[in-house]
Formats: sequence, structure tokens, C-alpha cells
Amino acid sequence: MGNPTTYKQFITEFKELCLSQMAVKRFQVGEISDIDMQNQEYTFQRFPAIHLVPNLSSMDRYGKMTLGFTMVCMDIARNQEDWVIDVQNNTLMILQDIFSKIILTSATILNYEVETPINVVPFQEFYNNNLAGWSAEINIILSSPFNLCEAAFPVE
Repeated sequence: MGNPTTYKQFITEFKELCLSQMAVKRFQVGEISDIDMQNQEYTFQRFPAIHLVPNLSSMDRYGKMTLGFTMVCMDIARNQEDWVIDVQNNTLMILQDIFSKIILTSATILNYEVETPINVVPFQEFYNNNLAGWSAEINIILSSPFNLCEAAFPVE
């Protein structure tokens, strides 16, 4: 893995990490209203899926950039109590796998980390596909985004 210092680099690496979890079939980034939508890229919705909603992010003067996201892990629950419990169990285990990979992998390999504790909330929404799962508020810490050598300013 590289050394993500930009939003796009992080999204690319995080997508790769999420899709490497064997149960995850789809990864997307966008507003919450984009969940469960068919579009040109996703003409057939595949589940379980991970959806990242960008949130408040920050850069501090000491070179730490924190990217905030709501991370939704979801699957089809068919509006039956037993299915909802199974889906919520399975999607929580997917989140545990992904966060375990981040937290327990050396920072020199991933080059980013997740702030803990991670708050997760179960949901059951019906959208078009009767989805259920978990929503996690995460903050990802990247290495320094500050670099005058690569900044877009004329050389003085």
C-alpha cells in the first residue's frame, strides 16, 4: 500500500481494503441519498455493501489530517425480524473485520489509522431493498498533507 496523503488516495486504498473482506460485494462514496440507488456504475445492486459518507474533516498545523466519514455497512433484510437480526450480526462482523485490519496492521504498512473508540449504531431502513446493518462514525488520520515541495505555487 502507498502513503495516502490526499482524500482520493485514501478512498482508493480504503476501497481496496473493504473489498478484500470476502463478504463485501460493493463499495461506494457519496451522500446518504446515494444508498440503494441504481446508476451507470451500479446497474445491479450487490450486497453486502460499504457506503462512505464524507463528513467534517480537519487539518492541524502539526501536519495531521483527519478525514471524517459515516461508514454504512448494509445488506438486504427482507423486513423479517430473523433476517434483520442475521443481517445486523453479519454486517457488524464485517465492520469488525475491517477495523481489525486497520487497527492491527502496522502503521508503516497502511500509513493511516482510525481513531478509537468507534461508535456504531444499528439501523433498519427500507429504501428500495429493505436494508439493515450498522452505521459507524469514523475519523481516519493521514500523515502530513503539508508539503511546500509539491504545493501549487510558483518557484520563488
